[in-house]
Order: sequence, then structure tokens, then C-alpha cells
Amino acid sequence: MLVEFVGKFYDNHSLSIVNRNIAIGLAKKGYDLRIIPLDTYDPSCNVDDEHIKTLKSLENYKASEIAEVQVRHTYPPIWDWPQAPETKVVYIQPWEYPKALFEWQYKFETFADAVIVPSNYCRQVFVKGGLRPDKIHVVANGYDDSIFNTETGNSVERFGINASKFNFIYVGNSQWRKGLDILLNVWAKTFSKSDNARLIIKDSPRIYGKTNALQEIIKLQYKTDCAPITYIDDELSAVEIADLYKASKIVVHPYRAEGFAMHVQEAAACGCVPIIPYDGPTDDFIPADKGFRLPVRQTPINIEDPGLFALKPGDATTMMSTHTFINEPYPEHLIRAMSFVYHSHNREHILNKARVGSLSNTWSNVIDKYIQVFNSLEGKPVIRK
Repeated sequence: MLVEFVGKFYDNHSLSIVNRNIAIGLAKKGYDLRIIPLDTYDPSCNVDDEHIKTLKSLENYKASEIAEVQVRHTYPPIWDWPQAPETKVVYIQPWEYPKALFEWQYKFETFADAVIVPSNYCRQVFVKGGLRPDKIHVVANGYDDSIFNTETGNSVERFGINASKFNFIYVGNSQWRKGLDILLNVWAKTFSKSDNARLIIKDSPRIYGKTNALQEIIKLQYKTDCAPITYIDDELSAVEIADLYKASKIVVHPYRAEGFAMHVQEAAACGCVPIIPYDGPTDDFIPADKGFRLPVRQTPINIEDPGLFALKPGDATTMMSTHTFINEPYPEHLIRAMSFVYHSHNREHILNKARVGSLSNTWSNVIDKYIQVFNSLEGKPVIRK
């Protein structure tokens, strides 16, 4: 079976990380694979050299060869017809908000031979939006266990981070759905300079655009007596990200809307204890008796609000109307969770009990599930496009 993979592969956006690991994993397992990159190699992205070599080798193919399956993982989705009508089209499509886009529901129903989503939360959103359940396959995003593990990491002193401090880490951006504002609003209420605590914020402005996050952090530290905050917006390699996790005790992610939360999985694999909301996609890979769960309240939102960055102009959603509800973590419960674990007399015992331990979503295991999806399409008629 010849599989053709369309998307970005060479930057550090989560879609690119997923694409290159799936492509490389399929190639390692002997799959006949070719990639069609929508981006070009940029050395400043610090992608592993061996990965680049493998990806470049997968770009070389004969255009005359007809793929049996074409995988598309892009944002927004690509609706172009494949080169040949007999090619089956598989979409990988995460989505964070409680309403699916109407165009996606219609196009996936009429155009896609299969849709892969990274979490049961995403599956539920698409099913509620009207997509046929038997067309949807849940395959988690993976992680590289040769990098994200509990082995000793390298020094992170170059960022001014001392691993002997009790470090909390947040990885993401300042989009409203991620909940960084919730975390910053409670940090000064939770820890002062007299505490041996630090908050590490790893931002990705190259991927998500520059914001005023750094200015807000500087202002917060200037106006309050809060414990220190280290802001990092460097383009880091996967190994360097893992080193930050290994220097930290807690990964904090008080999200309002997520499709998977890859960094929570990677941090947990490095031994960080997660503080996350109830009833989200992280329930798929963080066991109920591990980490710390934040109670949530259903908050009404207008999904067309431009401040949410949920929709593009002209988008419509399923389930009618532009209003929906998101699960918003209670700030006071975030304060309580961070304070509890930090101030407990038997802190190490609590941390050890709350750590996740081994996770099953290694890329090798995840690739096997992708292969199962591809195999399930054999013998099925091609969707008429």
C-alpha cells in the first residue's frame, strides 16, 4: 500500500510534530510512503538532523505512482481532489471547541474515507456535529520516549532555572483557550518571593504570533511580591524542552478548550505531575487517580468572538447558533492545588503518588494504530468525491 502524506513537517507546530513522527514511524516499519511538504526546511527550528534526512528521502518519489491512501493533516483542511479518483483520503483533524465547523462536517461526510482525531473529546464534538460515528477513528498523538523520559536531563541554568527550586511549568501560548491568563491571575495570590517556587512559561510566538505576554509577566512581577516567573520564547529542540520538564515538578495547564494537549503527555512522561481540568482530552492519557484535577464550570461563550481565535470570517458551526459552553477551571481550585502540593509536609510522597508513570502512547504504539486504520480501508469502496 502506497501512502501519501500531505502537510507541514519541518517546523515545531504540533501538527508538524505529529506529521513528521508518523511519517518517520511508518517508514521505519517498512511502509511504502511519500510525503508532500507544505513547508520547507528551516535550520532555526532545531529539528533533529536525522529526522530531516529521513524526511528529505521521503520527498523523492515518482509522480506517476498512484497512492492508495492520501493522509491530510493541515489547518485549514485541504479539499482538493486527489490525483486519482481511486485514492482514498484520510484526514487527521483535531478540534478544540465544543462545536464543529459546519463545512468540516459536510466535507468529511461527503469527501473523506476516514477521519482520525486525537482524543475521545474530539470524537464527541464531531459526532454531536452530525458526522457518522463509523467514519471517525481515535488515535492519540504520540511522544518520543527516547527523549521524554525520567532519565537525568541537562542543565537549564542558561535560562536562569535552578532545578533545586520547586518549578511549575506551563507550555503553550497566550490564546484564551489555553488558560494562561487564569494561571497568571492566581500566581501572585499563591506564591511570594519568600517561597522557593518558580513558574516557567514556554511560549511559541513563532508559531502562534507575538503577544503582550512578556509585558504582562514583567508588570505582574513589578507590581506584586510574587515568586519569580521565567519567560522563554526561544525556538527549542525536543531535547531542550524535555530538559525543562525534567527540571520541573508540576506541569500546569488550566485550559478551557483543547484537542489533546501534547505537552502535558510529554511532561508527564518526564515525571512532571499534571494539574489539569476535569472532563477534557487529557482524561484519555492521564489516569483518574494521577495528577490533580481542577473542577470546572460551564461558561457561555460566543464562538464567533474574534478574541477567542476559534473561527475564521465566514465560518459557520454545527448545532446552530454562535453560542456554546466551555469548561472553565475555577481559579480558586488552581490556587488550592498548587498550594497543597507545595506546602505539604510529605510533599515527595504526594508527588510520587500523583506521577503518571509509564504512558502507552509512544510513537511506535501510535503508528501501529494508524496502520490499523489504513488496513481497515482495504476492500471498502472509495467515497465518491
